[in-house]
Amino acid sequence: MTINKSMVACLIGALSTIPYEILTRMLKLLGYAKYSVYELSSLMITINRPDAILGSFLSMILGASIAIILYRTIIGWLGWDNLIFKSVFIGLQSWLLLEGLFMWLIEGRNFIPLRPISDYYSQFFSVFVFGITMGLLFRKYLKNA
Repeated sequence: MTINKSMVACLIGALSTIPYEILTRMLKLLGYAKYSVYELSSLMITINRPDAILGSFLSMILGASIAIILYRTIIGWLGWDNLIFKSVFIGLQSWLLLEGLFMWLIEGRNFIPLRPISDYYSQFFSVFVFGITMGLLFRKYLKNA
């Protein structure tokens, strides 16, 4: 039976958002962060009402999109070596782009109050968890498939 590797990559990207959410949720419970990744993602649609369920769908769609970009372009051009580094790098690049868009569209127009700096650090360091998880799952399920 053959598997559709692109669909597996999308699934891996979507599932890799779960450890990311767990870490940001823990940091939020500790008082370090204001929003978890799912809550922050939901603000792209709801503007000022964070909702983790809606945010989970959006975040998983974004995670799947990032994973397919990693699988089809980065790995396709550069190969499988240093996979963890590449997946963290694409995660950080995506975070930078999405954070810039978020700040311009949501925070820049005062729909929500400015977040504390610790929230940015929370999201930044949690992207490493997303990238590492995605890289490990790619190596396990796609490299030799």
